[in-house]
Amino acid sequence: MSFPVTIVILLFTSVVEVFSLSWLAGVISTINTISWVMFTLLLGVVIGRGYGEEWWDKMQWNLKSREMPAEEVINGAVMRFGSYLLLMPGAVTDFFGLLIIIPQTRFIARAVAAGLFKRKLAKGEKWFFFKEAEAG
Repeated sequence: MSFPVTIVILLFTSVVEVFSLSWLAGVISTINTISWVMFTLLLGVVIGRGYGEEWWDKMQWNLKSREMPAEEVINGAVMRFGSYLLLMPGAVTDFFGLLIIIPQTRFIARAVAAGLFKRKLAKGEKWFFFKEAEAG
């Protein structure tokens, strides 16, 4: 993904979040909206740290037992992404973050992440967000 595309996505997301928060404040009041944002921020921190440590322990156990930790990599990436979405202030990112965090709907995010990984590997791409430095 190129830099200008990333900037456009970030700007679009920011505009959508501002409008969603103002709509939510009109529906449930400003104080409740601020409380909701703080609650999801704390939830994202707690889940990110707690699941991150559990994920790291599972990865280490699999590597020590000489097993490929493919499932743990996808679960860890999906949960980390969900906790990042909860850290961002906004109603839309909170909604998608909660969908990812809830175990009953997490399988959708895992399937999307697995498909993304497979496409990247099939193309022969090594890194997701970094390009290799050109020799020069």
